[in-house]
Amino acid sequence: MGTIFVAYGGEGRESVLAFAAERARETGEDLYVYHLRELVEETVDVRGEVEATLDRTAPGVDADVAVESAADDEAGPSTRQRLAEVAADPDRDWTCVVMGNVERGAVEEFVLPSMTEAVLETRAVPVVLVPV
Repeated sequence: MGTIFVAYGGEGRESVLAFAAERARETGEDLYVYHLRELVEETVDVRGEVEATLDRTAPGVDADVAVESAADDEAGPSTRQRLAEVAADPDRDWTCVVMGNVERGAVEEFVLPSMTEAVLETRAVPVVLVPV
């Protein structure tokens, strides 16, 4: 059995995790939850938030949680690159990447880089988009 990679961050992240946890419970796959702190001073207790969401939505499902911090000067495209690198890691047996699909306007699409596009462009693993 493989591992579901959960890109955990941003809008709707708890619903993305809940979706992945339910799939893991049904299939017996493992969960790997990855959060990239874009700002060093971010104070969210990601591990606590993940545990609470799992307890509420899929009791009994465990997850490995990885939290990385990007330096303040790495915000933007380099965070996209890091997420894509982790998702495309050839040494990991990801069955799929689960991430949120946030709809944005045309101006936002042009100005703000998309984490989803960065992962999709790797073509390394199937991606499941959860509407948020």
